[in-house]
Amino acid sequence: MLAGAGTEKVHSTNIFLMKKGETSVVSVHPDYQGPLTGFAIIIPVPKDVTADRVITLKREYGDRVAQVSAPKFAEFWEMDPCDTETPHEQEWERNLKVSADTAFLGTVQTDPSKKVAKEMLLDVEAKQKEGEYKETFLGTSAELMKWLSKKDYKLPSGGQESLSAYEAGGYKFLALDVDINRIELVGSDRGILSPVRYWTKQDLTRLPTRFGLPSAAPMQELHIFTLVPEKRTQVTNYKTKAPPTNLSVVQEYVEPGGRNVNLKERIGELYAAIHDRFLEKNPQTFLLEYAFPTGQCGKPCPTEPLLPHELLSLGGDVFEAELPEAVRRPEPPEATEEEKGKLEAILAEKETPAQKKEAKETWEDDRKELAARKALIERNQYVLSRLHYRYAAAGMPNDVELGEGAAISGGIALPQGEHGAADTTVAPSKNHAFQTRFNGLFPNIKVVKCDNPKPHRWGKAPREYRGLNKIWVAEDLSRRDRKRIDPEKAVITAVAELQIPGLLTKKEEKPVEVATEEKKGGGICTYGSGGVSTEPGSAAWLWVLGCLSLIGLGRRRPFAG
Repeated sequence: MLAGAGTEKVHSTNIFLMKKGETSVVSVHPDYQGPLTGFAIIIPVPKDVTADRVITLKREYGDRVAQVSAPKFAEFWEMDPCDTETPHEQEWERNLKVSADTAFLGTVQTDPSKKVAKEMLLDVEAKQKEGEYKETFLGTSAELMKWLSKKDYKLPSGGQESLSAYEAGGYKFLALDVDINRIELVGSDRGILSPVRYWTKQDLTRLPTRFGLPSAAPMQELHIFTLVPEKRTQVTNYKTKAPPTNLSVVQEYVEPGGRNVNLKERIGELYAAIHDRFLEKNPQTFLLEYAFPTGQCGKPCPTEPLLPHELLSLGGDVFEAELPEAVRRPEPPEATEEEKGKLEAILAEKETPAQKKEAKETWEDDRKELAARKALIERNQYVLSRLHYRYAAAGMPNDVELGEGAAISGGIALPQGEHGAADTTVAPSKNHAFQTRFNGLFPNIKVVKCDNPKPHRWGKAPREYRGLNKIWVAEDLSRRDRKRIDPEKAVITAVAELQIPGLLTKKEEKPVEVATEEKKGGGICTYGSGGVSTEPGSAAWLWVLGCLSLIGLGRRRPFAG
């Protein structure tokens, strides 16, 4: 809840909950819009929260969690059918985390030929931010009202009733006086605040999500991100359901006025439109948009996995502080014969006993630090779950309650076959591997000049591709234009539940391949007459037009349908 002039509104809230054992760490990150005058943030907290358990985080840590877990747009390129020697690789098939066999950290590196993993070199201290909040208050509702009165702040309509209800429920109140000159502004009246973090010796399963309704915009976006060892999280007192995933979509979308837009740059608008359809069929339902271990970051990764210092800043440092020194800094294992041999080689290069002693001490210190760093990384492994809810005030009748969910898999299957259809199934699994993904397809249009081609192998972009090689994600969803993209004109894969027919109409008869005449500069397009519809406006129709425009150009262009 916000207290100030009385007209401030929160359009979206991100809540980060990190749990281990009986300890919970909560970070609250609101998106504010209203007069650029002084105001305070008020958060109900458990009664054991004290001032020393409250800090301000850098916004980048929350942004990283949101980016890793956001619905994403992935591009898949058809491999050259004649190039059967090049491995059929995906963008995510690369080492993104520390391995068990890693070079040492300090000046004495036992094997210079090995690349040191990033996790082993970064600073792993938890970070916080100073200065955005001028004053912090903790107390009862009566004490809070006195504090607000001194600041000349007033509660929004319904604020007093909300305070009373939560105080009766066993909460006290944390309030932070915002320094309006230190917040990040987006536009003339919008401010993005830094997350406020607190921790409690309670295993939190209920979040006070109704408390902020007096300050909420007419439609509110709530994202809950949980980081819990081994288990994903779901909402237990509202329905939780996975959104459609692994849908193929057009590369270029034609807006009503005839303007072509690159859909990957509008993935937020597409997802918002699909979300609205989902809510029509599934009212008061949370979307489970992501559930993956933090050592990974989806397939493909929009960025690298969460790093140790980020996990520590989000709450891992609280768990670490409770551990004895022997656990935090374990003794390194006995050196192997190979390590001993390399140490002897290092010492042989030193000229004086003092140099040899210093080199050996550095070697031993490096081994101790390496053992501590590896243990730290192994202890801080979590399952990141992303839960998303869009609602008006009436859509939040009860505070959100959280519980464990079984492992599921979905949104990770590869495109298959001529048209790159991917398995859209979401099913129970042994491992957590679920993501919300949209696929853009680039068919191969090179001339096939070999006896035994292997078509329809979908992988990462070719080396000669000069486009922007990034994974586009759906961000800032509370402010996206939800009417700009029509799913029926953008989504190739049929989604029966949401009455999205799909642009690709399959038929039973075997497709007949018809090759166009090869022109100067290379390039060939094939069309399966029984494989796709050619009605105007269909994906196949756009694709054929795209092929006609490509003949003679000898270069790749995105699949338009």
